[in-house]
Parts: sequence; C-alpha cells; structure tokens
Amino acid sequence: MVIEKAYFTIHAGLESEFEATFKEAVLFIAETEGYMNYRLLKSIETDRKYIILIEWETLASHTEGFMSSDRFKKFTSLVDPFIENVEMEHLAPLQSDD
Repeated sequence: MVIEKAYFTIHAGLESEFEATFKEAVLFIAETEGYMNYRLLKSIETDRKYIILIEWETLASHTEGFMSSDRFKKFTSLVDPFIENVEMEHLAPLQSDD
C-alpha cells in the first residue's frame, strides 16, 4: 500500500465551494483501479489549508493508473480553480495501531 498526501492551499473565500466540488471530483479518483480510500482533512488553525490522504494498492495505481488518465484531467479541471498552491508526496506506511 502507498499513501498519497496532497497538501492544498485554497484561494481565500472559496473554502466551502471547494469542499462541495471536491465531493464530486473525488469520484474520478475512486474509479481508478488500485484506489482504496481517501480522507479529506481541513486545518483547524488555517481555514484555507487542506490535506487529502489517498490509499492506493501501488504507486503505479496513482502515477500510471490515475495521473495519466482522462479521469485526472477531469479531476483537475474541477479543483484547479480553487487551488492557490499544492504539494504532493507518496508515503509508505511503517506502523499503525489498526
């Protein structure tokens, strides 16, 4: 399993609209083979900051299966108007209490 972490800063005043749009946009991610689940988190200290955590079966599920697909283009066309800045990385789980 690989966890994709994307850190978004949203343009001021668009937070609620981003949250509503993301519910629609994430469906394009969920259609990808190797997708497992996601969690959208919002910063308590800074209204404009969000993190999305997506669990993928493999790194290739994300980089080749999703990012090189038309679903990625549809996803970004929905969320890009809200995004001021984005940073992304892939993480390997080491320990958990699950």
